[in-house]
Amino acid sequence: METQKSKRYWEVDAVRGFSLLGMIFFHTFFMLGTFHVISISVWEWICNYIWLGTSIFVIIAGVSLILRHGRMAGRPKKDYYAAIVKRGIQIILIGVGIAVVASIFIHFAIGDGRYMLFNFLQMMGWCMILTIPFLRFGKWNFIFAVLLIALGLFLETVSGPAFLMPFGILPDGFYPRDYFPIVPWLGVMLLGVALGSVLYPNGYRKWSIPDGGKVGEVLSKIGKYPLQIYVLHLPIIAAVIILLIGVTTLLGCPIGYL
Repeated sequence: METQKSKRYWEVDAVRGFSLLGMIFFHTFFMLGTFHVISISVWEWICNYIWLGTSIFVIIAGVSLILRHGRMAGRPKKDYYAAIVKRGIQIILIGVGIAVVASIFIHFAIGDGRYMLFNFLQMMGWCMILTIPFLRFGKWNFIFAVLLIALGLFLETVSGPAFLMPFGILPDGFYPRDYFPIVPWLGVMLLGVALGSVLYPNGYRKWSIPDGGKVGEVLSKIGKYPLQIYVLHLPIIAAVIILLIGVTTLLGCPIGYL
C-alpha cells in the first residue's frame, strides 16, 4: 500500500487524458458537421458513442473526489467539503460563461434555435456539490449510482416544463446543445466515488501497478489540465475550421460553408 497520499496517480490522469482526447475528437467532428464539412450521417454515427467517453470522464471525476479526501487527510472535513463546493461553483460559472458565448455564436452563425442551456461543465459542477452527502457511503454508492442512472433513463421518456431541464426533463420537441442533466450523470459520478473507494481507500492506491511508459506519461500530462483543455479546445477547433473554409473558398474549392 502506498504511503504518500499527496502524490498524483499517473493512471488516473492517464485515463482522464484519454477521455479528453476522445472529447477533442468528438467536438472536432461536431464542428465539421456544423459547418457542413462532413455529412450529417457521419456525425450522427459518432453521436452514438459520445456517452462512452463522457462516462469515463465523469467516473474519473468521482474517483478524484476520493483522492482529494486522501490528500486532505488530517484536516477538518468541513475544509474538504468547502474545497469541493468552491471547485464546483468555479466550474458552474465557467460553464455558464461558455453557454452564453456559445449561444450567441449559435444564434448568429447557425440560427437553428438549439442553444446551449445546461452544458457539461454546469452538470459537472452541480454533481460535484451534490455528491457531498453521498461521500460517507463509500463503495455502497454503487447502489445509488444504479438507481440514479435508471431514473435518468426513465426521465428521458418524460416531458415537462423547461425549468426542470437540469434534472433531465425537457418540453416536447425541445433539445438544447451540449445537454447534460444532473440525472443520470450524478449517478455516473457516484459510480466513480464507489470505484475510488474500492481502488483508493482513504486516498491510498490499494494495489501496485506498473509504470505506464511514454504513452502513459503523455496521457497523464494531458489529464492534469482538464478544465483548461475543455475551455480552450472548442474555440481553437472552430477557428481552424473557419480559417480552412475561408481559405478554400478564396481558392475556389470550398470545403464547407458558414
